[in-house]
Amino acid sequence: MDIAKLAGVDAVKLVIMIVQAARTVRHNKKTCQQLVQHVQIIGDLLKKLQASEMMQQPEIRNGLNELEQILREAYMLVTACQNNNYVYHLFMGGKQADQFRVLQDRLNSCLQVFPLISHIDTTDRLDQILEIIRPPHSQVLREAPRLFTGCSSCDTRTDVYGEVKRFSLQLNCTEALKLSLTQLIDATNNFSDENQIGQGSFGCVYKGQLHDGLVVAVKRCFDLPSSPNQLDVQDLEFRNEIYFLTKLQHTNVVKLLGDCMEGSERILVYEYMLNGSLDTFIFGARTGRLYLDWPARSRIIKGVAEGLLYLHKHCGLHVIHGDLKPSNILLDSNMHPKISDFGLARTYSPGVEEEFADRIVGSIGFTAPECRERRLFSIKSDVYGFGALLLEIVSGRRCFSLASGESGDDHGFLNRRAWNLWRAGRLIKLIDSPLGNESERTEILRCIQIAMVCIEENPASRPTMQEVVLMLSCQDVALPMPQRPAYLRIGMERAHQ
Repeated sequence: MDIAKLAGVDAVKLVIMIVQAARTVRHNKKTCQQLVQHVQIIGDLLKKLQASEMMQQPEIRNGLNELEQILREAYMLVTACQNNNYVYHLFMGGKQADQFRVLQDRLNSCLQVFPLISHIDTTDRLDQILEIIRPPHSQVLREAPRLFTGCSSCDTRTDVYGEVKRFSLQLNCTEALKLSLTQLIDATNNFSDENQIGQGSFGCVYKGQLHDGLVVAVKRCFDLPSSPNQLDVQDLEFRNEIYFLTKLQHTNVVKLLGDCMEGSERILVYEYMLNGSLDTFIFGARTGRLYLDWPARSRIIKGVAEGLLYLHKHCGLHVIHGDLKPSNILLDSNMHPKISDFGLARTYSPGVEEEFADRIVGSIGFTAPECRERRLFSIKSDVYGFGALLLEIVSGRRCFSLASGESGDDHGFLNRRAWNLWRAGRLIKLIDSPLGNESERTEILRCIQIAMVCIEENPASRPTMQEVVLMLSCQDVALPMPQRPAYLRIGMERAHQ
């Protein structure tokens, strides 16, 4: 069978063939399904990289030829499992198990390489842009190093950090651009109220314009001299933000351009996000002015999921965000989402299921019960936050309610509503927007089911973000049945309608 004539394109066709063949297997069904999950992720990555010039380079094409060979073997192995001959499988079962293990290892190796290919391609394109915009007599920029350099903390990827200025900004992966307080006072019109575009627990955010015309977002931390403990926390989060964002580079993670530390001033400078935070579109003043239809919500959900997968698995740092919520999802001019606010982020140890946190972190409604009650965190804690975020995006409601009295705040308000509607077979009532065609309706209900799997009480029952991305991107992947969600209070399992 001639199924691979062009690198990349035919590999995608092989992925489709493997998925289709796995639906009719009679043996090794669970193993075939696990293989299909890895194959589909590779297929999605190939689709995104097809337009890249890197794919035409000989060394990349050679690698894709090897990938196609792996996919051919996977296809042959899956189709062999369609055989209903008992005697055949009696003698071949052990050999097939060994073949599956080898293929899984080879596919896992391929998945480690894709982020590196993507980063190198981004490097080359940005280098070309800088060559065009670089002033001809700028000796400083002429001697600047390449945009991305190796990072000793990771041998499977290149840590990248982009600082974007129109004419004079140098880039590296070790530190943010140091800006003076005078520069930022000028950029924000002395931090005027007219320039303020947001406010968080530790500071105000201002729209600014640097002397070369670049529009930026400037976050100025509050001055809290009367509270030493809070100052310590503020300083920790400030340094956390710089540490992580100078080492992360992904289309769904916000870029830190610079920082300023002068006296008591602590200021961070980010790329400017024209459409602000997702929170304002779901609950804020802009809800009525700009209708967030389902295609836009779907793109945001998938973008956030891909950003989280990058943090957990592909960035090389093993990062847990720790505070995923709508106000920490920023939207650019094209409504593409970017995860922001890494003040509570932390690294985790691969292979360790749960680790102990020195303090409770996260926001009400988005903090997993094991974090809030036992101070244990893991990548599954972020999965819980993603599930709560997904429910808010779909329903247009807060995932929590601020109660008074002995019961305290209700962390599981939306969990309970979704669970009751699910059991009643009326899940469609959770949706806050007019429904489109049948395909759109099916996708929305599928997203709600994914969210409910993510918010399950038992962390071990929640999927990984790799599995979530697969479920969101491939409508043919079967979804698990949701189990009891977290914060479901006894005696309060009544639908709020």
